[in-house]
Amino acid sequence: MPNTQKNQGFDQYAELYDQWFDDNPRLHQAEINAIETLMPTDDTGRRLEIGSGSGQFMGPLKIDLGVEPSKGMRQRAEQKGFQVKAGTAEALPLDDASFDWALFVTSLCFVEDPMKALTEAHRVLSDDGQIVIAFLEKNSELGRQYEAHKEQSPFYKDATFMSADEVMGMLGQLGFHHFDSVQTLTAEQLKAVKDEAITLSVMNGHDQGAFVVIKAQK
Repeated sequence: MPNTQKNQGFDQYAELYDQWFDDNPRLHQAEINAIETLMPTDDTGRRLEIGSGSGQFMGPLKIDLGVEPSKGMRQRAEQKGFQVKAGTAEALPLDDASFDWALFVTSLCFVEDPMKALTEAHRVLSDDGQIVIAFLEKNSELGRQYEAHKEQSPFYKDATFMSADEVMGMLGQLGFHHFDSVQTLTAEQLKAVKDEAITLSVMNGHDQGAFVVIKAQK
């Protein structure tokens, strides 16, 4: 069953969640661009998003199926034409080896048991499948701000932010390998985000950007 407490904000404020993307299109596109660097949007492989929310990333990243515990978020995604199943990351309602890509976008920090969620992702991935995890780096300037003020957010008050080293450490324990990482939204980029002449570029690594994407192979 979904965790009622952690999903409460998403159920009650689903419209507000979508409004953030409408109000911050450059930040949203920068995040999409970073994920696309490691998860090319061609037609290769069947794609799963775990914690797919209202579907903000499903269209651009050509996600075949989402799994989402929040009823409010699922309804918004389905209204946009996306296929989403009810379920939690720790108990995916899916067959073994049924997907070639498994994606988390800022959702791993909301699960009750991250290792169990990653174990489930490993289970549903095919041999040589790829996992892609996009998240807010807790050691970035923005990550520290979110942590300091998360009690004021209906969404992040129950989040457990993680570092790149923590994410890669968990993946390594499960046997994932061939790591790659990219990042965007550095402190300098965020200060100049309203200047459309400034490109919110994607860079290799995970030591500067607030938004980090890690890919690994099963």
